[in-house]
Amino acid sequence: MFLKADGTKVWLRSSSRLPYLVLGGVIESSEDYEIIRSRLMQVYELTSGIASDDGFLMQEFEDRGALVFCMRPDKNCAFLLLGKFDYGLEKQKSGMEKRKHDAVLANLFGVFKRSADEIARHVGTIRFEYVQTELAMTAA
Repeated sequence: MFLKADGTKVWLRSSSRLPYLVLGGVIESSEDYEIIRSRLMQVYELTSGIASDDGFLMQEFEDRGALVFCMRPDKNCAFLLLGKFDYGLEKQKSGMEKRKHDAVLANLFGVFKRSADEIARHVGTIRFEYVQTELAMTAA
């Protein structure tokens, strides 16, 4: 994590002020961090310089945003939702798109759930502990 000016920690490093959503927790596994890291590197693209420690690109959302899984050597981990998440449109039989009142929320939950299940197959159980908004800042 990076330290913000007020001393609190932040997962993401950015050249500009970038708000993002964090779903954070801990990987509950007896395996060594390096073993977990090597497994994830076989399956996901490692992003460099975006996260405080290791960041793996899980999904991109039509050039508007992304979901990144981050973890630290102490096995603390987080999903970072970056940018705009706009999965609220659903195709109708007529080919038209219609927005359901709860589609964005339901789809966001589904993306987090599928991603967490996918990561868990490679690293073991993840115990999620919090959801929080953050503001990334330039790292020194």
